[in-house]
Amino acid sequence: MSLNRLIPVRIAGFSMIEILVTLAITTIGLVGLASLQLQATKSTSDAGSRSQAIWMLEDLGNRIRANSTAYDSYSTGGGAFNCGGGQPKICSSYNNGAASITADLSCTSQEQAASDIWEVACGTPANINGRLTRSSAADFLANPQLVLTTGAIPKSVTATLSWDVRTSGVDSDGNAIYAVTNDGDVSRSSITMVFYP
Repeated sequence: MSLNRLIPVRIAGFSMIEILVTLAITTIGLVGLASLQLQATKSTSDAGSRSQAIWMLEDLGNRIRANSTAYDSYSTGGGAFNCGGGQPKICSSYNNGAASITADLSCTSQEQAASDIWEVACGTPANINGRLTRSSAADFLANPQLVLTTGAIPKSVTATLSWDVRTSGVDSDGNAIYAVTNDGDVSRSSITMVFYP
């Protein structure tokens, strides 16, 4: 007598449990892929912001070295530079979108320092008939804050540039969504460089 005759064969397809297990595993995999994509997007945004900040600080460092006689005029007094405090005399040539503006050659070293800080932190004004224009490197960072302090021995300028860390797109009101810490504060990244003029 063969054992095959005693066992009835009733395999006729997939059972409901097999289908549910397959569906659960597939769902977990797809959620993992979506999470990976979001993390990659955030990392790309953070890397772009960091590159922009480094470029801005290198630009400022070159300006400080070119105007080393007034290195102590590059201090912001320990606080973040305020772009809303009024534009100083711009001491370098630039294009405002409509025309080339020639540098004011009567600038002192201190006025040049104020102009340099303004151009790096705030940018020169753009005059493009009612259009949204990004005219400065700082326009590409979320809420940038530039803090400059000077040291006497050795002569140095410490520059710290910080910005909000973006995590995803916009909310239903069109506002950018940023990472928030457990305390409810917006998460920020920063870079500090020390320049010796």
